[in-house]
Amino acid sequence: MKQYFSLLLLCLLLLSSTAQSVEIDGSLSITNSNELPIPGTLRWTGSDFEGWTGSEWVSLTAGNKVQDGSGNSYSTVKIGNQIWLDENLRTTKYNDGSDIPLAEDVTDWQSFTNGQSPGMCFYDDDRSANEFPYGALYNFYSIDTLVNGNKNVCPVGFHVPDQAELDSLKSELDAIASAGGLLKIPGTTYWDSPNTDANNAVGFDAYPAGRRGPSGTFAGKGRNNYLRSISEVNSTPNAFYGLLSYDNADFIVQTWNRGIGMSVRCLRD
Repeated sequence: MKQYFSLLLLCLLLLSSTAQSVEIDGSLSITNSNELPIPGTLRWTGSDFEGWTGSEWVSLTAGNKVQDGSGNSYSTVKIGNQIWLDENLRTTKYNDGSDIPLAEDVTDWQSFTNGQSPGMCFYDDDRSANEFPYGALYNFYSIDTLVNGNKNVCPVGFHVPDQAELDSLKSELDAIASAGGLLKIPGTTYWDSPNTDANNAVGFDAYPAGRRGPSGTFAGKGRNNYLRSISEVNSTPNAFYGLLSYDNADFIVQTWNRGIGMSVRCLRD
């Protein structure tokens, strides 16, 4: 009990030193565990105190943060009535902590394709070079709950958007200007020239993460960002996705093969 009280006192002193305050109504616990805790739990991340609401970690100093199954933290951006993560997903675990099968070479990826089974990878099978800022690439089977054991790649309280939700994002932004330009990071440091009309006006931070084909070939980095949808096309090998490109300002919702590795951008439930 004495150790618990000392830790709680230290936490409150640190918060007060940065002009923060905590109001406690009921019980309070403090942890450094990555397991999902009870609501009201506080943790120290190494740079910030965060509190668990029951569905997400909320920073006490830097606004809301959301944690995926691997422990990565994300911020959110509101566009119309939708709340999106402001980065492509990079988790290697579902939000229950179980592993998403990770391809480390072309043979691994081909086995996911041939087995129509869940799989993910990082561009060029090089995580250190491509995890930031591009995120990971996921085949459709990794997000399909009928195939993956009813698991969710997105943080608790978030999901992979369906076709209608991608269409809604497009419609919301096209009423202002061409949606793709409003979503893409500007400049040509990451996007190939001309990166048409890119201004990232809504803070979506879209980077050109590219794709991985069913056979294992990588393509499109610098030129395209492919955003997965959970909606499939019945009686075909295809599923819906959203496309952003370097040479136009459109956001196009269309369909392509389920075995392709694409980015995932999560949407709040």
